[in-house]
Amino acid sequence: MSFDEAFKSVIIANDAKLSLKQNHLHISQSDNEANLYLKDLAFIILESPQITLTSALLSALAQHNVVLLSCDESHLPNGVFMPFLTHFQAALTAKEQLGAKPQTKAILWQRIVKNKIRNQAFVLREAGFDKEADELENLAKNVRLNDGSYMESRAAALYFKTLFGSNFSRDELCFENSALNYGYAVVRAAVVRAVCVSGLVSWEGVKHANAFNQFNLADDLIEPFRAFVDSCVLGLGAEFKGDEFLQKEHKRALVENLQKAVFVNERKLPLIRAVNHFVQSFKSALLNGTELANVSFA
Repeated sequence: MSFDEAFKSVIIANDAKLSLKQNHLHISQSDNEANLYLKDLAFIILESPQITLTSALLSALAQHNVVLLSCDESHLPNGVFMPFLTHFQAALTAKEQLGAKPQTKAILWQRIVKNKIRNQAFVLREAGFDKEADELENLAKNVRLNDGSYMESRAAALYFKTLFGSNFSRDELCFENSALNYGYAVVRAAVVRAVCVSGLVSWEGVKHANAFNQFNLADDLIEPFRAFVDSCVLGLGAEFKGDEFLQKEHKRALVENLQKAVFVNERKLPLIRAVNHFVQSFKSALLNGTELANVSFA
């Protein structure tokens, strides 16, 4: 099975001992044991602070390109363990990436932002906000090179207040933000994994350039996929009862969202595989001047 075909995502929410057993992840809990084939795993989320694991397992996870996410006291992902130098031409790819022309980066960021805004417009239209969706479509048409006119931020302001209410802010503590943060972290992990396996330098973004962020490029490439998380969170909102903390079923839905069918150009794929294809398309566009793929709702 290739990297592109790994499909399982595992959440471990209770105390457990994790170890390596014959190319399987062995999970031992007080009343249960399980074995999962490593080649099937895309990433693992560790929620409980009472989880222990062996160094042999960590090495095997890196060998099989499995991402490991740790969580904070609020059970939101706060750290990532990634494979190191997983591409056979990593040095050559990095050299070419770092030598990419600013004009090429500006064009690619323009296309990424257009793709993001159009996907946001789709979510609004599906939710019955046709007028606002039309406004976003118009903003997408006017995105300039490197988004010099800041259409992304203008679209975000309209989008979130339409979707979650005029008083909504991404800074407040509420169910929607907890769900968005969790869902984004899950998809970001998938993007980080795809970037590292591709041989691209993860800290060299086309737009994001935080000197303290090792994953600037992943934060660029996640943008067209955020709307798929937003759509999932909107669906979960029907069950919202005022608690800002996520329940197990909410987290499960946000992880299972990785299996949602999406289009990469005309090809229909699970979201987790769409991420891999989009990252490879970006790599080809950056290094070879090919057309960047478009990601859209199926």
